[in-house]
Amino acid sequence: MTFLSPYWLLAASAVLVPIAIHLWNRRQGKTVKVGSLRWLEPSASKRWSSIRLSDIWLLVLRCLILLLLAVALAKPVWEGAPTTQQARKAIFISPELLHSTALRSIKPIVDALLQRGYTLHRYTPAFEVIPTEDWQVLSNNPTDSIVSSGNHWGLLPALAQQYEQAQDSVWLFTSDQQRHFQGIPAPLQENIRWVPVAFESNTHWVQAAYTLSIDSLLLITGQSTREGTKFNAVKVAALAREANINGKSVRLAMQRDSLTAQWGNSAPQTVAIQKEPLRIGIAHDKAQQAEVRYLQAAVQAISPYTGVPIETHIITTTTQPDTAATWLFWLNGGEVPGSWLGQVQEKGTKLWVQSASEPVPITAQLAASGIERIRIHQLAATGIANSKAGINPGEASTVWLTTAGEPLLVVQPLGLGKIYQFRSGFNPVWSQLGQSAQLPELLLSLLLPQQAASNYDARALDETQLKSTVVQPLSKKDKSEKQQYSLIPWLVFLAFLLFLADRLITSKRKTA
Repeated sequence: MTFLSPYWLLAASAVLVPIAIHLWNRRQGKTVKVGSLRWLEPSASKRWSSIRLSDIWLLVLRCLILLLLAVALAKPVWEGAPTTQQARKAIFISPELLHSTALRSIKPIVDALLQRGYTLHRYTPAFEVIPTEDWQVLSNNPTDSIVSSGNHWGLLPALAQQYEQAQDSVWLFTSDQQRHFQGIPAPLQENIRWVPVAFESNTHWVQAAYTLSIDSLLLITGQSTREGTKFNAVKVAALAREANINGKSVRLAMQRDSLTAQWGNSAPQTVAIQKEPLRIGIAHDKAQQAEVRYLQAAVQAISPYTGVPIETHIITTTTQPDTAATWLFWLNGGEVPGSWLGQVQEKGTKLWVQSASEPVPITAQLAASGIERIRIHQLAATGIANSKAGINPGEASTVWLTTAGEPLLVVQPLGLGKIYQFRSGFNPVWSQLGQSAQLPELLLSLLLPQQAASNYDARALDETQLKSTVVQPLSKKDKSEKQQYSLIPWLVFLAFLLFLADRLITSKRKTA
C-alpha cells in the first residue's frame, strides 16, 4: 500500500483531542463526609486516582475514527500484481533481398528466429506479413530479380514507432546496395538489429541509343558491380536481332523510335532512340570561369568515351537561353532569369544551377562514389535558397550525398523539365570532383538519363556510410503497469460504521 498524499498522515495527531476531552470531562461523584471523616485530609493517591481513564473502549473507538479519516486524506492506494506488455518479436526482409540468391545466406537465421516466435514481414512502407508458405517458396528456390529502388533509411522511423518498447526485438535484413539508401541516415533504435547482406550482383542495361546512320545504331550500355559502374559504347546494325555486349549475348528488337534489349532471362529494357546530338549551353560569371574548364573537360571526355555526339557552347547573353539545348548550366551567383525557367518548364530542358556563394568548410566525401574517395571541402551555405530557380528543399530529392549526410546535388521537377542544384564546385578549392576520373561517369548518368537505370545500380555502400547512430527506444522504460486500487471509499465507510457504533453506545449509556 502506498499513499499519494502522505503529508496528510500528520492529521492523525488529532487523536490527542478526544483523549484530552476524555480526561478533563470525567464526572466526579459528590462526596458526603460523615462523622469524624470530615476531619481527615484526602490522601495524594486518592487525588491522583481521579485522572484514571474510564470507558476506554469508547475512547479507542473515537480515536480509530480520526485515524481512519487521516489515512483517507492521505489517499492510500493498493497496488496489485503488475501487468506487463507482451514483448513483440519480428523479422523484416527488404524486397531486393527476398528476390535474390543472397537469401540463402540468411535462411538458417530466419528459420531459427521463426521457431522462437518471431513474425516475418516485408521491409516496405506497409510492413506486410509474409505467410509461412510464401517464405518456404522464396527461400527454398531463390532467384535474382531486378527490384525497384527502396528507401531503407526513410523507413526506420516508422519501424521504430511500431516497436517502441525496450523489450521488443526486431531483426532487419537488407542489402548494402547504394540505390536503396536515400537521403540522410536515420537513427537506429537500440532494439532493432540491422544485418546488411553483401550483394555480389553484376547488372547490365542500355543507358542510351543514338542513330549513326540509316543502318547502324550506337548503344551506350552500363555495367554495375559492387565496386562501381562503367559505361561502354557499342555499334550494332539497326536490324540486328542479337548482339554480343561485354561478353554477354543480348537480344535486340527495334521499333520505330525505340529499342528493346534483353540480357538472358532478365526483364526487357526499352529506350528511346536519339537522332540529334546532345547540346549543352553554359553561362557563367567571372568568379566561376575556372569551373567552366573543369565542366567542359568532363563533358568532352564523355563524347569520345561513348561515341555520343555532344556540342557545348558558352552563352554570353544570359537573358535568353539556347532554345535548342538539352542541358543548360547556370554557373552564376545571381538569380536565374525567368526565360531560362520558362524553357525548363515548357520544353523539358534540364537546368544545372551552381551559385558557389558563401562557402562553408566541410570535412566529408562524396557518398558511394566508387573505389576512389572524392573529398568535398566546401558547400554553398545558400545553395538551395535560389527562389527564382524554384528549388524547395522539402520537395527536392537528393542525387549526390556527402558522407556527412549533407545533400550535394538535389533535383526537383519543374513542368516538363528538371532543376538540379549543385552546392559545391569542381575546382580544388571546393572539391576533388574536377580532378577525379569518375566525374565523366557521374555526369554521364545525368546527361544521358535512362528512367530505370537506377534500378540496375549495383554499387555497395561502405560499412562506415551504412551505419546509423544507435539511439534508445522511444519508450525506454518498461511499460509494465501495476494496477492501483483506491482505499478511500472503504476507509470512509469503515469510519462511518465506527461513528454509528459510537453513537449507539453513547445513547445506551444515557438511557441506562
